[in-house]
Amino acid sequence: MQLRKAIARCGLEVAIAVRSNSLPAVRPCLDAVRRTVRSRRLWQPGTRLVLACSGGLDSLAALEILARLRPSLGHTLAVAHVEHGLWPGNAAAVEHVAAAAQAHGLDFACERLNLEHGADLEHRARTARYAALHRLRLELGGALLATAHHADDQAETLLMRMARGCGPEALAGIRAHRDDAVVRPLLGLARADLRKLADALGLSWIEDVSNADTAFLRNRLRHDVLPVLEAALPGATAGLARTAAHSADQEGVLQAWMTRALRDAWTLDPAGPSVLLRADAVPAEAPLLGSLLQHVCRHFGLAAPSLRAVEQFCAFVATKGDSHCQVRGLLVERQACAWRFTPQDVARPTGAD
Repeated sequence: MQLRKAIARCGLEVAIAVRSNSLPAVRPCLDAVRRTVRSRRLWQPGTRLVLACSGGLDSLAALEILARLRPSLGHTLAVAHVEHGLWPGNAAAVEHVAAAAQAHGLDFACERLNLEHGADLEHRARTARYAALHRLRLELGGALLATAHHADDQAETLLMRMARGCGPEALAGIRAHRDDAVVRPLLGLARADLRKLADALGLSWIEDVSNADTAFLRNRLRHDVLPVLEAALPGATAGLARTAAHSADQEGVLQAWMTRALRDAWTLDPAGPSVLLRADAVPAEAPLLGSLLQHVCRHFGLAAPSLRAVEQFCAFVATKGDSHCQVRGLLVERQACAWRFTPQDVARPTGAD
């Protein structure tokens, strides 16, 4: 009975009317996501997706889009929900998302976290949420976890990274496909596009009260910065999203080139976890040195190097005096014929950072 009432509150019908796919606010969203999936090769027909759905506007719109694209893209779909247990009223989203999933005949699973308010809440919540979503993905038999990140999220991310100072890889922003089986098929859509789709389909959603809390940096950008930027320069949000997409493409090409260039000069150290690179293969140009450091970090599964780390590495190469240096996460040792890179937690070096 409760679930039946929740379905009514969602304003959804179990039988999806095919004609609604042609509504002016719906068709462009379907076309944009279809293009993104195919051009970025996010998945192949037969792939089982699990959508992370909070019950908010973005994720419920994503549910509608991905459910309607099943015939043309050939994927199967399930829905996962994580309840942080931080704000009153958020528990209502569980029933709301479950109803939306049932309306489309989709499998659904949820998990409740027990986080506490305090320092670094934004980072702790994000880390715990993704860990729970991957557990739910495996429980639901999914190969990929899809999230509802869109062009506005991309713009916010890019602004934060540029303001802090970042290297080329960070300019790629939110990746359409991450190495940990996460895909973002809605990056080609703006939040306004999703709102129009939701209004056209009569969707209702649960507003997360934390989204209005400007104690979080992303919320301050969303409510205070981006509207001013958009008013001063119409199309700025879309432009930032395009910048991230172009940067991701260029970074992918550069990394592919770096992999080929280092193929014969790169060896694993038989004595431990280090990698060895022939000294004559170390480039002199700062941009290529930054790509080399990023390549090494990627090999070890480390976070992308910061701009400061790249500058420190370039300075070490240029001085040709010190025998070793420590950048964040790595010990770099200069030897006669080869350079050695060792993860910091293994090397436990004493050099400067």
